Formats: sequence, structure tokens, C-alpha cells
Amino acid sequence: MSTGLHIVKSARKGKPVRWYIYAWRGGPCIHSATGGERPKLTPQLMEKAAEAFRTRSRAPKDKLSGLIEGYRASPEWLNLATSTQAGWLTWLQRIGDKFGKAPLAAFEDRRMRGDVLAWRDQWQATPRAADLAMQVFSRLLSWGVDRGRLGINILIGVASLYDHDRSDLIWETEHFERFNAHASVEVQEAIELAACTGLRRGDLAKLPWDAVGENAIIWKTAKSRGKQMVVIPLLPETRALLDRIKARHAAEMAVQRPSRRKPLPATVLANSRWRPWTASGLGSRFNDAKVASGVDRNLHDVRGTFVTRCCNVGLTDDEIGKLVGWSLKDVSVIRQKYCSDARVLVALAERMAIKKPAEV
Repeated sequence: MSTGLHIVKSARKGKPVRWYIYAWRGGPCIHSATGGERPKLTPQLMEKAAEAFRTRSRAPKDKLSGLIEGYRASPEWLNLATSTQAGWLTWLQRIGDKFGKAPLAAFEDRRMRGDVLAWRDQWQATPRAADLAMQVFSRLLSWGVDRGRLGINILIGVASLYDHDRSDLIWETEHFERFNAHASVEVQEAIELAACTGLRRGDLAKLPWDAVGENAIIWKTAKSRGKQMVVIPLLPETRALLDRIKARHAAEMAVQRPSRRKPLPATVLANSRWRPWTASGLGSRFNDAKVASGVDRNLHDVRGTFVTRCCNVGLTDDEIGKLVGWSLKDVSVIRQKYCSDARVLVALAERMAIKKPAEV
């Protein structure tokens, strides 16, 4: 593996910006700085990175710890999103602490599957965490199989503990009202934008104004690593929300001294200082309001609300499925459970209406 410096910017509310430079993703931090602009890559930093690479720990290749080290140095690991690496690294360390000294040959014996499941069960009270542990462990073993270091992946087919099928849940009026009573206007705008677009949290935080066209949002989302273009029609609710955000910005800037006025951020959503949200910052503020309000809905469930709005303006199940990446069955469940047949039929009739020819 070649050395490649990885620079991370940390900007927390009320604290100065800090920069961290790692020898490689998941590798050691070789430099940190507070404030200022993005650090420049100097020959000295490159030499530090090279030294870190030369002196990195070498785990035995015939042990699971060696497999973990190899996976973390692989293109498959380096190509993961930074947020995914952060979450998975914790589990790789726990896996290494428990099983790192075990020989790889032990993981070709299906009896080891029971030992791994017994280890997982200590997190059974938090089933989503337990399932993530198995997801990371299984991915590690599959990587070992692909590289010829293991013959089988004994964790294939492990059943999930968490029932994560929430495709039939949406945010209804009562949920928005309870949530908004405890949320800042900035978080309220984020939830409404999710209900208008079906975008996930990371994409909500990054959606730029220049992606908003006359009739649709046209954008390459972070979910597809910028490879796939999405086209989201502008619903009436979306246009109204965008107008409110611009009007709120204009009103707040109008009462400020000229020297303290800020331009409208490049992103549609912004925090209380009119700066773009980070995905983690938005998620944290959302969770605060959710806990305070007692709403039994997740941010992801707002996508179901977007589906109902698309149903009500006459989009077909196939069209909606392509927008949100759902199966026709999941869209159909939402339509049958939450959408008024009469309202949908009226919207469809309006969509199919043919204008009368102009009189001669």
C-alpha cells in the first residue's frame, strides 16, 4: 500500500476549527493544527507518513489480527466513506480484542460460528449494534475469502436481531406538530425538506442551491459517490419551503449591520449561524428534538411522507420507486395505507387531461 495523506477538518460549535492529518485513512495522526486554512502538504509531512508506514505494526498473517490489518490497508477499506470507516473501526477493534490471537484456520470450522454469536449476544439489548458487529465481522471474513486467505465465510446467513423494516411508517401531521414544538426552525426546515425530497440525512446537509432547477432538483447525491444523477420533482410544498428559507435569511440579514451580514449559504439547509450543516451535527440536533418530543419516528421514516406526497400528485408506483430506491411492493404498501384513493384519482385525471384545441 502506498502512503496517502488523509486530511480531516473538525468544526464543532463554539470551538475553533482543527485540522488532522493521517498517514492514511485509519492510520496514525501525524500532524494537527488549530485554525487557519487547510494545511499544505509538505515534504516533511510526506516523510512522516512514509515513516509511519514503514514502522506500522505487523500482525501475524496466520492470525485474525493479521487479517484485520490487511483489510484496513486494502482498497476495499480505503474506498469506504469516512463515516462508515469511523463506525466500523470500533467493531474491528473489538473483534481484534476478542479473536485477534485466534488462527485463521479456526474460522473455517463452523463451530467457531457459535463462539462468534455468543460474543455478539452481549449486545442483544441493542440489536442494531449487534447486527452491525456481525456485518463488519462478515465483511472482514468475506474479504479474507476473496484474497484466498480463508476458504469459507462461516458468518454468511446469520439472522438479524433488529427488525429494521420500517417501510410502512411515515411522519403524519401529529408527528410534525409534536416534533416542531421542540425543534429549532433550522431543524424544522431539515425535516420538511426530507419530506419534500426523500433525501437521506447526509444528502440533506449537502444539497446545494444550484441543484434546484425550475421544475426539479437535479443532483448527484453522496449516496452514489457522485456517480448517479437524481431528478426529484419540485412539489408545491418544496417551492413553499425554499421561499420561506430565502425569506427568513433576508429578514435576518436586514436587521444586521452591513458588516455582519452573511450571504445565503451555498447549501439549502443551514444552522443557526447560516453555515452549512454537517451530517453529524444535523443528526445530533434532530435526536435532541426527537427525545424531547417523544415522537416514535426516525429521520429515515420521513422518506415515507415524501412517497405519500408523490402518490397524491399522481406519480405511479414505478416512478416513485425509482425516485427513492424502493420496491414496487413497498411503495404500494404506503399508497394503500396512507393515500386517499379519491385524491390520487383526481390528481391522475388532472395529469391526463388534454387541453382543448384553440378555436379557429
